Amino acid sequence: MKLFQKLSLIVIILLLLNSFTAVKEEALVGRWKGKEKEDINFLTLSADGFATFETEDQIMGGKSFKMRGVTASMRYSFNATTVPATIDFIIYEDQTHNELTRLRGIYEINTRDELHLALTFGEGMDRPVDFSTDNVMFYRVN
Repeated sequence: MKLFQKLSLIVIILLLLNSFTAVKEEALVGRWKGKEKEDINFLTLSADGFATFETEDQIMGGKSFKMRGVTASMRYSFNATTVPATIDFIIYEDQTHNELTRLRGIYEINTRDELHLALTFGEGMDRPVDFSTDNVMFYRVN
């Protein structure tokens, strides 16, 4: 009987932990506006894994865009179970599906409508460990 109670408790705890992770993952999807005077005006994260960065004069990412003379796409992957949570923006060449570059970052969701993101902007750079540099605050666009 005690074994059954312990197993039941473990199952309940695992279900609760998984449900909180799902909420974090689902919360990323949407269109986000960068805080005024930031380099990135908008960030869009789609449910099918594509990401788009928009500045005043350029759109980079999504399912198809031009980069270095080739047609490419930009996807994102994340891990909400680490502290801080990690996110990568990966640019692939469309024809070969080879990875062209990867931006490594961390994020935190402060509220449902507030996303704090820190990214490395250069190939071969390590992932940020905190939000002290290269960070942007985004607010959900409804």
